[in-house]
Amino acid sequence: MIKRPNDIPNYLDLVANLEEFGLSKYESMAYITLVSRGTLGASEIAYYSNLPRTKIYTTLKKLERKKLSTISSQKPMIASATPPSEAFGEIITLQERRLASMRSILNSLKKLREQDKKSYEERKYLILEPNVVVQKIEELISSAKSNIDLILDSWGRNVVFQCKTSLSEIARKGVKINMLLGIESIYKDSAVTFPNGVEIKLDNVTGNILIFDFKKIVFIDSTNGKASLIFTADPFGFSYIKLFDEKWKKALRINPGMLTNKIPKEAFTLYKMVENELSQILLELSIKHDDNYTYLIDEIEKFGNEINCKSIEEIVSIIDYALRISYSGYLKYESHNNMLQLHFDSKEKSAVPWALIIMAYIKKFGNDAKIIYDHREMKANTIYIKLLYPSLIHVN
Repeated sequence: MIKRPNDIPNYLDLVANLEEFGLSKYESMAYITLVSRGTLGASEIAYYSNLPRTKIYTTLKKLERKKLSTISSQKPMIASATPPSEAFGEIITLQERRLASMRSILNSLKKLREQDKKSYEERKYLILEPNVVVQKIEELISSAKSNIDLILDSWGRNVVFQCKTSLSEIARKGVKINMLLGIESIYKDSAVTFPNGVEIKLDNVTGNILIFDFKKIVFIDSTNGKASLIFTADPFGFSYIKLFDEKWKKALRINPGMLTNKIPKEAFTLYKMVENELSQILLELSIKHDDNYTYLIDEIEKFGNEINCKSIEEIVSIIDYALRISYSGYLKYESHNNMLQLHFDSKEKSAVPWALIIMAYIKKFGNDAKIIYDHREMKANTIYIKLLYPSLIHVN
């Protein structure tokens, strides 16, 4: 039970609201104390926050990594809070942009609904009730001539999955099918299988947009199952065709065969981080040949809160999933020589960033290793990581 300090109004609400920003309960309590009382020693923070003294140092370090506090280098430890406007300004700006985008989409849909009612042949759009959505989408799939572009959240993915047979038939006829799925829908929903010929990528997705031959666009409302179908390629429709192209170029290409199994969220998160937030850090490490990997681990846990590995075996499994879902290769452990084999199929990218991450976690868990490059294989980029001490890894 959280004890509410008498001099801080709405304390419980503040703690709960900060947890929505990604802070833990202990982090929220410590940060509120620092904001309200100013610079304090670790023991004082524990006292005023009602936190266990054994947890206070870990909590303050996490706040520092999240750039929510500053900790002195001398002992005893003294901490002060980052001003709230500076600490949460970027997050608030991002949420405001998302809200503005949602309002824009909502306004666009309202404009569609407010158009004058005309006969079916004269109407620019058609409202579809939930019970006919699947049937209409199957008709549009079957009549497609050149391409089908899909942006799907969990709801839309389940709707289109019911049209799997039609997708398979039209793919065999040479129609190009591009499917952009929401990252969260992959690791939260049950595994599904889509037919051969469907190229799948992952990105952050909100809503469902189905584009057929650049002429007909379907919007599916995930809250009620209704859909709207645009018949004419007006400026409103063209804006969504452009939206798909922009998101498709930046999205993560994945192996559809991996979708038959449940994939851990950490694999998607780490793969995306290597491509984006960690790219510069990994480049600098590879150039400097620096064997101090503590900063790399801190950055991984900073950008990916859910990546909190407890063993070498766990990070090996996550990296192996990340490589397999992205067509990049695989990572496996050879027990007979206590060695990890990092096999990388991509000719455009290097396996070195992944090797550096593996080395960082090996050192974190008290082992050590050396990287051995194999230049004999011309078609593949293979790196061996020899563990210097016996390991208990059990990964196939």
